[in-house]
Amino acid sequence: MIYRKFNEIVPTPLQNVMGGVGTVMMEKLLLAPDEMLGKGRAYVRHTLNPGVSIGQHKHEGEMESMVILSGAAVHTINGEVQHLTAGDIIAAMPGDVHGIACEGKEPLVLIAQVLYQ
Repeated sequence: MIYRKFNEIVPTPLQNVMGGVGTVMMEKLLLAPDEMLGKGRAYVRHTLNPGVSIGQHKHEGEMESMVILSGAAVHTINGEVQHLTAGDIIAAMPGDVHGIACEGKEPLVLIAQVLYQ
């Protein structure tokens, strides 16, 4: 069993993630790969303030899913632009190229999970 209280999760600032703009605050929800049974490399909560982005990047041998918890995002995947809000889900499959940015005046909060193919 894994159990963590909210106040035990420490935010880590990440600068210019994947060539993006600004500082993403990352909180590791599970410590990969051990707590993901060796099946993934990330299960995190990201907070992006207005103007912050995660740059375009390609997934090789893995897939990434994201659930928008709050705020609004512009997500570009394989050249297609999507506008996302709370409750929306996306998944970048192996070979997909994508990036995401906070859109609007409120912080964007999302949960991302990266699983091995």
